Amino acid sequence: MERKKISVHAFTVHIYQIAIVILLILLAVLGVKYAHLKWSLVKYTQSTIWMNSQGKPTGQISDYGVIIAQSVSDIPSVGLQNYVTALSKQLKRDIVVIDKSDKILADTIPVNNGRNYGYDTNNEVKMTIEDGQTRSFEERSADYPNGILEIVVPVKNAKGDITGAVIISDSQVK
Repeated sequence: MERKKISVHAFTVHIYQIAIVILLILLAVLGVKYAHLKWSLVKYTQSTIWMNSQGKPTGQISDYGVIIAQSVSDIPSVGLQNYVTALSKQLKRDIVVIDKSDKILADTIPVNNGRNYGYDTNNEVKMTIEDGQTRSFEERSADYPNGILEIVVPVKNAKGDITGAVIISDSQVK
């Protein structure tokens, strides 16, 4: 009887193929987990704010701003506008997310995206981005010619660095 020799090379190739399939399956599972986490974060934020307010502001609006600011730091920029739109409709408040250079990343009024936010007459937004302190100011703009009281809250990344700000109206808007 003749013995057949199994090539070590062929065995190694099969191991690599199995490893690649396993890695692809793990990657797909992680993608599903990420999507679920993102969806859960949005729903958690919305439900927390809704339960706290029940249609009536019972707490400080700055508390809502802090919750939103924490959430937006975890949302990819492609989903940020949808998140702001959904929250704005639910809370009936003006919400704006800006980066460190005052560029609007997401807004209740989406046509403002990409513009620089410049409706804080005493640079409250810039000061909040610099020192992390929550501030309020009156916005007078084409969107709100009669003025609207706004609260600005810093957005921080996982390291605690300030990456921008969330601006939320103190009162409900139509």
